[in-house]
Amino acid sequence: MDGLALAWELHHIEHLAPWCEALGIPLLLPEVPDLVPAAVAYPGVRVDRVAGWAMPEAIGRLGAAVRQRAPRVLLYSDLFGRSALRALFGGQRDAPRVVYVPHGFSEKRQDWARATAFQDVAVLYGQHAFDQLVALGVAGYLHHFVLSGNLRRAYHERHAAWFRARLEPLGLTGPPADRTLVYAPTWQDAIGSSSFFRAFAAFVTALPAGWRLVVKLHPHLEHFASTLDELATLTRGRDVHLVRASPLTYPFLDLADAYVGDMSSLAYDYLASGRPMFFTNATAGTPTDAAPSRLFACGTVVAPERFEDLYRIVDAAWASDAGRFGEARVALDRYTHAPQRSGADLADEMAFVTAGAPPSWMYAKLEPPPGATPGPD
Repeated sequence: MDGLALAWELHHIEHLAPWCEALGIPLLLPEVPDLVPAAVAYPGVRVDRVAGWAMPEAIGRLGAAVRQRAPRVLLYSDLFGRSALRALFGGQRDAPRVVYVPHGFSEKRQDWARATAFQDVAVLYGQHAFDQLVALGVAGYLHHFVLSGNLRRAYHERHAAWFRARLEPLGLTGPPADRTLVYAPTWQDAIGSSSFFRAFAAFVTALPAGWRLVVKLHPHLEHFASTLDELATLTRGRDVHLVRASPLTYPFLDLADAYVGDMSSLAYDYLASGRPMFFTNATAGTPTDAAPSRLFACGTVVAPERFEDLYRIVDAAWASDAGRFGEARVALDRYTHAPQRSGADLADEMAFVTAGAPPSWMYAKLEPPPGATPGPD
């Protein structure tokens, strides 16, 4: 395919790399610290570098780099409105077909996901994402979409040995612990979804002897880098591994005997493991409480006031976990992810849905009539 993927955030790499391999297209990156080194850790990905730009100011320049390369299809993993997409990549009738690849799935109580319906082409993991757009009242605006299933899962399974080797520098390839837990908090978004700042110290200091805790941080938590540096001192002398500024996910999830997390999209990736899950609902009892989420029906919920008791809760729930939550996890995984499809099948469908001309809004600014309701821009 005559295409290009574009990333400027670490976690975007994780979601675009499998598509780069499936479609045979390169990944365009600004050459900034951590970004290019992270990308070359993904097999089957050719990296196209653009040097010397600071982000996020460089997004406009990246748009110019895309126009210079003139791909017929462009994949990206942010979620811009139509006016921003047109300004960055459009303006002419030979504008690329722009494909939005989501960087995870979420049931957070935020309506930013509605912008998915106003893309040129949107990738949806499965029925859950479509029903979310229905609930937001925008599903009818979908132009073209591709149901992908969990392409990342298949990609990581195919390259499992490669990714296991990436864990060696982190000290995670030695003898297994009695129990290994992965704690994957989401970032501190506008509604306070992250449990990290309230839970981390308690989880580290109470870790039982013989247990291992792998803390996989969302890259956005690096916005609090100085606080992370201070909290990292708590891990000294303990079998705690704080994973920072890394887009990798499945290698850590595969290590885990159990998952601990809040509203991170990694929880949906872990559903298929069949192993215990524990949810640290950071918003319990608040107006943004996510308790109705289907996700929290898939494991034991640990309320904020009980974070100090995490390991006792894990012990008590371990034996009965599969019987209590196994069916719910299977059902939610199937609802969230369409049946697995091959990369070749997805490449064929992507070629089909991007075969025509770009939508008119990518190259023409149409003025609405007086009194019209504002559009998706």
